[in-house]
Amino acid sequence: MNVLIVRAAEDARRTAARLEAAGHRAIIAPVLEIRDLGFDVSGDCDAVVATSAHAFGRPERLSALRGQPLFVVGARTAEAAQGAGLGAPRVVAANAAALAIEMLRTLRSRARVVYLAGRDRKPALEAALGPAFALAVVETYATEPVATLPGIASEALAAGDSSVLHYSHRSAAIFIELARSAGLGPQLADLRHVAISADAASPFVAAGLPVAVAAEPNEDSMIEELARLEGEPNRAGKT
Repeated sequence: MNVLIVRAAEDARRTAARLEAAGHRAIIAPVLEIRDLGFDVSGDCDAVVATSAHAFGRPERLSALRGQPLFVVGARTAEAAQGAGLGAPRVVAANAAALAIEMLRTLRSRARVVYLAGRDRKPALEAALGPAFALAVVETYATEPVATLPGIASEALAAGDSSVLHYSHRSAAIFIELARSAGLGPQLADLRHVAISADAASPFVAAGLPVAVAAEPNEDSMIEELARLEGEPNRAGKT
């Protein structure tokens, strides 16, 4: 099965290797690009929090945070933190909600927390932590849409009978918009779309397009859903 990966290239390469190992033909066609931002950060804090591996893209600017208690979402973020020299996290949570619960349980009230964040982000973590801690948000990277649909993605849309993996609401919405701008909107219904969550699937639902949602919000479950869809051309299963 041809599988189109439209997430940022830095993440897509890992996914592509997994798909190839599972017998799929992986096609990397990112609709988002990661750009590191210039920033300054002080080590005068009680804890550091991050939800993405991209937060550690400029390790030379993070040296002041070494040795501080670290709270992150996901194994990949934990690996990136260690690669940047910040050491092993105290907590590696499955999602932002679980991370907030652990931080509220572990840290004292009004603790000084540095949040290494993307410029484009959901507000839930800040909303959960802001009332309890002295939260300083440091934007370390930006996730920006590409100008046009990658050519290899256009070819997959035109050919049909391919699957597409969608990892976020934002990237799914951008993919739809770019396809329509390229005059390929009608072809979107000919592909099998697999979303990591209902939130990531919602742009397809809103557009009246078929989309399958992984049983669990992780890549393992997405790959399992791909296997389920094999032999079901032009159908994306459940919505």
